[in-house]
Amino acid sequence: MGDASRERIVLVRSVLLIALAISALLALETWAQALTQPVALGRLFEFGPDEARNYVNGFNRNFNQLLAIVFTTVAIAVPLTANTYSVKFLELFITDRVNLLVLLLFVFGVPNNAWLLHDLKNGYFPGFQASLALGMAVLYPSLLVPYLYYVFRFLHPTTLLRRLSREVEHEAAKARRRPADAAHHARAAAELLEHITSVGARSVERGDRTTAVETVLTLRDAVRAYWRAKEGMPAGWFTADAATFRSLPAREIDEIAAARITVEMKVFAELRELLSAAVPRNHDVVSAVAETACTLGLDPEARADAALEQMVVDYFNTFIRLAINRRDVRSVFILFHQYRGYAEGIAMERPERVQEIAYYFQYYAQAARDAGMPFVVETIAHDLGALVHSAWERGYPNRGKLLERFLQLDAGQAAPLAGVKKAQVLLAGYFLLHGHDAEAAQIRDSLRYLPPALLASMRDDLLHVHREKFWEINDRRVNMDYVPEAHRARIAELFTGLVNGGSGASEQEPAGTVAAS
Repeated sequence: MGDASRERIVLVRSVLLIALAISALLALETWAQALTQPVALGRLFEFGPDEARNYVNGFNRNFNQLLAIVFTTVAIAVPLTANTYSVKFLELFITDRVNLLVLLLFVFGVPNNAWLLHDLKNGYFPGFQASLALGMAVLYPSLLVPYLYYVFRFLHPTTLLRRLSREVEHEAAKARRRPADAAHHARAAAELLEHITSVGARSVERGDRTTAVETVLTLRDAVRAYWRAKEGMPAGWFTADAATFRSLPAREIDEIAAARITVEMKVFAELRELLSAAVPRNHDVVSAVAETACTLGLDPEARADAALEQMVVDYFNTFIRLAINRRDVRSVFILFHQYRGYAEGIAMERPERVQEIAYYFQYYAQAARDAGMPFVVETIAHDLGALVHSAWERGYPNRGKLLERFLQLDAGQAAPLAGVKKAQVLLAGYFLLHGHDAEAAQIRDSLRYLPPALLASMRDDLLHVHREKFWEINDRRVNMDYVPEAHRARIAELFTGLVNGGSGASEQEPAGTVAAS
């Protein structure tokens, strides 16, 4: 049972319980009055002309007041919420069956009373109409509070996101039922995805972190729900146009349509819009976008489709470029953590793709260095080192090429970064501990031209850190300089050989130059 169905059931139950309670109280009141002032029961339903008119006029006043309360609440709250999040909300509210039924029911009370007043003549009392008006006089107050609660729940942005997500599924279902109109429904679904993003972007602007993150998760769930039905979608569903992908050239749009990844491309484009709104303002949203990209990329549907796999990689690169251009260190920190997780997830089955990703690590490390963000370069070095570490632990077929790429990360730099070299030392310690002496020697050769002062500083930093968790709360909670106890002795040996073995800047080899591998 969906959330909308549960809310409707709660509304109906609440109205019935309140109506029964009011009816019981009114009956009890009549019975108590009859005890103190006996009256024939039939007399209660007899009206003279003046009594009948007062009776109907009382209904009119009550119905008008209730109608004013309901429509004033709706007229203020609904447009305000739509203006805050998305204009699509107005359409959803108007087409909701509960809203239509309740509002029409309240409106019906006014003409019904006018007609009752019209039929009221001297000597004639329309009993059925009067009984109906009396029933509505009990029903409307019973309906007021539960319906306003329903409206306020409807106005909640999480409810709006759920409804938008269901609308996307409905458009896909309509396309399957009517293949001739599939292109129309595809455009409608794309517009709905844009409205979901609008809710998230405006939530970021307002500082509504919870709704912004929920928007990212809604997009993720929309893709997963679509993947369950994708195989049965008609060809027209996969058409795309410039209105759907405004920033892409026509040739690229045609390629997306040919690869049948229009919905996935649209969702990732919307994730980029959310990331653009969040960087550097809301890192929880950045985390949600990065994790969603990794999760969807590792889904069997994406791993089985080369076009989807390439799209995930391209968007990870796009996300990172955006964060570097905004000079937001923490966002880059978050994105690379998930990018590495994605690379590790596909490494065994797609080693050539992981090799490509390692190149991108090096590429964006250089971009970060050019942007004056050395910490980002060091972070990338540790992530790439962890990927190489995983390659040896799990036996990646391309582990040797990954190591070469890792050693080239800081090659040719006049001022090598200590954090990059530390990452290489940590990997060398792992190699020495597990008997990979040739690989450890390869790293040692890349370090032997470093200045003795830098080597001594790196040794002190690595060998005197005994806390594995970083001493601040962040997205990784990992101390990048931490050396596992099992590696510590081997790393100490490595430094002893480097510092005491005649290392130092060579006239032939500038500091920081990596030996050819």
